[in-house]
Amino acid sequence: MADNIYCNISEILKKHKEKIISLWVNQVRGEGKKLVNILTEREIYKITEELLSGFISGIESGDSLNCPGYDALKYQLKAFIEEMTMKNLPPSETALLIFSMKDAIFPTFQSSFEGEDLYKVLLLTNDIIDKLGLLSFDHYLQAKEKLITEQQNIMLELSVPVVTVWDKILLVPLIGMVDSRRTQLMMEKLLAAIENSQAKIAILDISGIPIVDTLVARHLIVTISAAKLMGSECIMTGISSKTAQTIVNLGVDLTGVVTRITIADGLKYAVEKTG
Repeated sequence: MADNIYCNISEILKKHKEKIISLWVNQVRGEGKKLVNILTEREIYKITEELLSGFISGIESGDSLNCPGYDALKYQLKAFIEEMTMKNLPPSETALLIFSMKDAIFPTFQSSFEGEDLYKVLLLTNDIIDKLGLLSFDHYLQAKEKLITEQQNIMLELSVPVVTVWDKILLVPLIGMVDSRRTQLMMEKLLAAIENSQAKIAILDISGIPIVDTLVARHLIVTISAAKLMGSECIMTGISSKTAQTIVNLGVDLTGVVTRITIADGLKYAVEKTG
């Protein structure tokens, strides 16, 4: 396709920009039921105007999304998809916004080009918009994965609470399965809390851990040793009869580790220890 065709496309789109945006907004309002519940008409106008401006800048640089001229358009699209993903908008709705761009643009092209030129212009535009639609799905998957990871990190943070129950006494109640990642977080939070509060006693309650195996026991011992290096004594509470038998059968050495059956017993020992 000759370079002057690119210029003609750009000029025609600029000339009929308001008409195209109006058609585009009406198309979205008619079909994007969930989208219109999230965005106001003014916001829909703004995003369509930004995307069309980016499309015009891109078409001036060539017929491939890899051309530098499309960078602004791809950035705008990514930012929009991330925002909509945070608002739980399904990818079908954002794809609808992209693909409805065809219905907004094609009437203008049909009245501005004819014959072979019209065929080439429609083919080019259709190809670029289709690729933008596929790119929007990629951005959605990336944004969703990022959101899930952030939520998992928040849940992980909440799963390892370090509570100050008394002056210079900390409590770490462990509930659920304990893996290497969670144990590392527990150690980091506990040591940070010991440093900040100058705690002398830390109670590790494992009554909520369903299974205590060699790995879990090793993680606990490492945590206890690290706390001891900072001048804080750890008390392990919540050891059931089943857990005690498991630890003995595994040959885990808890020599030097103070243990108590319940948190109350551990807290009583801690208060007596700290005076």
